[in-house]
Amino acid sequence: MHAHTTRNHTYSISPLLITLVASLAGLLGCLPSTALASRTVTVPISVALTTDQQVGLPAFVMKWDEASQPTSLALRWGRSQVPVRGAGMGSIHRAFSFAVARLAPSIRPSGILSLYVTFVGPLSTEGSAAEAALAIGFLALLKGDSLSKEITITGTLERDGTIGQVTQVAEKTTAAARGGYRILLVPRGQFYAPRINRVALSLESKVSVREVDTLDEAYEIMTGRKL
Repeated sequence: MHAHTTRNHTYSISPLLITLVASLAGLLGCLPSTALASRTVTVPISVALTTDQQVGLPAFVMKWDEASQPTSLALRWGRSQVPVRGAGMGSIHRAFSFAVARLAPSIRPSGILSLYVTFVGPLSTEGSAAEAALAIGFLALLKGDSLSKEITITGTLERDGTIGQVTQVAEKTTAAARGGYRILLVPRGQFYAPRINRVALSLESKVSVREVDTLDEAYEIMTGRKL
């Protein structure tokens, strides 16, 4: 008979492999957290009520991947079908261009900014009135600031950063009340204290209407930070 002996094999890890793994772990630890996740900002759009049953406000969801390509920030829709048409398209691009120009040259964003909406267009009647809100959303996203969930704004956007006047402020105040907002920012000269409204006075009283002159002023109110 032949006796079988069992040998214990001991495997050793190469010192070079250990060094490579440790180096890789160190490099990963040095990467900024923003490289692992995109930034997201939700911007409510204050619109006039279309029905007495409408609750809440439509919103734009903005997501920035913070990628290195393309080198100039690109604005794209997050869906295959563009959900906003008419005048709303021009307002979106004007607000986007204003935000990028306003932050230059201190911030030169790259990558892709994807835009989603919680409603289906057209936005033709409310497009220009959403410009101030959209510009503030783009600016907050690129700067890494957060928007207050209790404040919404209505107003057009002039080239010099002034917030221009809109229509149906009373109806938009009602919409803000139904949406649970505490403050509605409106253009200077458009403060409106409705005596008769579509909602109960107790509900309307929860909304404070404040006038603002410029986008810089509105941005500080909505984010708590200066541009």
